[in-house]
Amino acid sequence: MDQLKENKGLIQLIKGSGITLIIKLLGMFFGYIAMLFVTNIYGAKEWGLYSLCLTVLSIATLFPKFGFDNSLVRIITELKLYKNNYEIKKVIQKSIIISVVVSLIVIFLINFLSDFIVYDILKKPQLSPYISLISFAIIPLTLIAIMSAYFQALKKTVLFILFQTAFINIIFLVLLLGSYFLHTEVKIFLLYITSVCITFLVSLIIYFLGLEKINGNTPDRVINYSIKSIINLSSPMLLSSSFALFMGWSDIIMLSVYKTTTDIGVYDAALRLATLSGISLIAINAVVTPKFVEFYSKNDIIGLKKVVQNSTRLIFFTTTPLLLVLVIFSKDALSLFGEEFTIGYLALIYLCISRFINSISGSVGYIMQMTDNQKTYQTVIFLAFLLNVILNFVLIPKYSYTGAALASSIAMIFWNLTLVIIIKRKFGFWTFITFKIKHS
Repeated sequence: MDQLKENKGLIQLIKGSGITLIIKLLGMFFGYIAMLFVTNIYGAKEWGLYSLCLTVLSIATLFPKFGFDNSLVRIITELKLYKNNYEIKKVIQKSIIISVVVSLIVIFLINFLSDFIVYDILKKPQLSPYISLISFAIIPLTLIAIMSAYFQALKKTVLFILFQTAFINIIFLVLLLGSYFLHTEVKIFLLYITSVCITFLVSLIIYFLGLEKINGNTPDRVINYSIKSIINLSSPMLLSSSFALFMGWSDIIMLSVYKTTTDIGVYDAALRLATLSGISLIAINAVVTPKFVEFYSKNDIIGLKKVVQNSTRLIFFTTTPLLLVLVIFSKDALSLFGEEFTIGYLALIYLCISRFINSISGSVGYIMQMTDNQKTYQTVIFLAFLLNVILNFVLIPKYSYTGAALASSIAMIFWNLTLVIIIKRKFGFWTFITFKIKHS
């Protein structure tokens, strides 16, 4: 009977994440087509410059997002569980106010310190004309993250995945192809910024259209979130997500300091191929993250265990075949971007190994953040970040993008295995994929 219930839970999870996975695949497909187009037409150097701009933009939006892409899922799911519908609107409004204020501060600092960032930190003068473009995109990209978290918490996972990445990639490719065939000389990064702004406007329209459907039912339990309480819950998630993202960005930044934009382009190509394995992980997490909150809020640890292990099993079976293909055919996969990219095959293999450990560990980060363990998660991610930076300093000067990949992989394996052990101690179950052996 237990096995039957477990199988039913797995089937429901597959159904729930199926359409989400398709949309994520579509979005990534358009993203990789755009990448193939740029790398084959303009080369690794131009793609490296674009990747560097994208990294600076991602860092610039980190603080304005304020961890809302995770904390709002936690808050809104809880409010929805107890029918605090009116409070959901107020939480979104307060989050937007916080994000816009922080965004304006970041925009001022980026423009005020632009020469220092370009010439002293990154040592890439060619980045100077792009600073104003990066500033222009901060507010819309930040608010897209808030809209996406809102859709995820309401279990509108199709809209969540659509606005998280897919829509931007689709618009970017259309603009890229249009610019090329119309023979207009436009910066590639400007086309990306335009796609961000269009995506923001569409997400905002859909948000306001759906907002009226949230009625004011009498709540089962009144819960109020002040700006202070939102900040208190979100700030640990901001710090933990900061360190997690900085691990990836530190590779690009330190390659920028020690190596050329071509090296950055080769590393980014390998990283994006390895990231392909995360398609199903993102789709499945979009479905199960609100469930983590629900089971934890009800103190149903058995239910939490089942959904965690079912999701891990599904992640494993959907990521492992692709990782094997990428490892075995690493040079062939990289050659799709041009022959000059094939030298990064060893970096791709290292990155794939760490993604395999990530897949068999399960959604450990989301579990920690959705069960009031965000401060512990923050500590583990910070330690992994320090490990990554130290290894980058040691390995990048000598081994370039291969060293960056090795450093990143070791840090990812460290944080995944550490969190697996912590979750076992706190909740009494392993997030690792498990198989039951039948005895005759």
